[in-house]
Amino acid sequence: MVHIHKGSAMPKSNLKTRNNLILLTLALPSLIGLMVFFIVPFGYSLYLAVIDNPVGRNFVGFHHFSETFNNTAFRLAMRNTLVFIAMCVPINMIFPLFVAMGLRKTPRRQMFGLFFLLPLVVPSGSMVHFWHSVFGIGGALNGLWFAQEPINWLNSDYAMPVILTIFMWKNAGFNIVLYQAGLNLIPREYYECAAIEGAGRWRQFRSITLVYLAPTIFMVLLMSILATFRSFREIYLLSGAHPHHSIYLLQHYMNNMFAALNYQRLASAAYILAAGIVVVMMLVFRLQRRVTSYD
Repeated sequence: MVHIHKGSAMPKSNLKTRNNLILLTLALPSLIGLMVFFIVPFGYSLYLAVIDNPVGRNFVGFHHFSETFNNTAFRLAMRNTLVFIAMCVPINMIFPLFVAMGLRKTPRRQMFGLFFLLPLVVPSGSMVHFWHSVFGIGGALNGLWFAQEPINWLNSDYAMPVILTIFMWKNAGFNIVLYQAGLNLIPREYYECAAIEGAGRWRQFRSITLVYLAPTIFMVLLMSILATFRSFREIYLLSGAHPHHSIYLLQHYMNNMFAALNYQRLASAAYILAAGIVVVMMLVFRLQRRVTSYD
């Protein structure tokens, strides 16, 4: 009788443990970077926010938070930031949607998508130089303006519309591409059936486009909110650390606190801003679940 010896197979538990160790080893560099550059500084900033100063290190609780809330500059920065978000986000959602819908039947619309993405790859220095040549005291806009005295658009009551224009120029193109991708996923047969049944363009837009485009709309909403907080670099390069009072944002306040080595107010303001972003994101995701739920 011939005996066939089968190789002993590795137990499933040992194989799973081995795979987990391999995955953990591959993810370890990213985890170390996340710990060193994000989690540890975030925790240390909370420590700075609850002590009187780095020398005394006396626990003061929420004293710096209350001082920050009562600070006039912080209140101005918070109000301007909320106004900036309230203006940028709706326009950055509605305008790209109608542009994307207008391009649906345009031949070679993919080329337009590449054109709209160009502002994202333009270096900040080149972009700032260009907008300075447009809105500066000796810029092209003043050359076309019929006022007797030239206007420093970046240091006047027009500063908020100026940065809104720059924000839209940089971020609207990406949303147009997102909307184009979402619109391409909606079958044209839905519109044809709706037209046969007598539905007009508004009814088709409301009952088909908005319904099937809802996931893309919430993605655009999320990206637009985050883009408002990423636009500080361009605003700072255009207007400096102490801009016109209408565009003095929370990032300006925190940057100035850092320059003044006031780490306690910087940390408290950073945590207030982070808490606000978390609350807004939670509301957005909760709204998304309620709108996209078909139960």
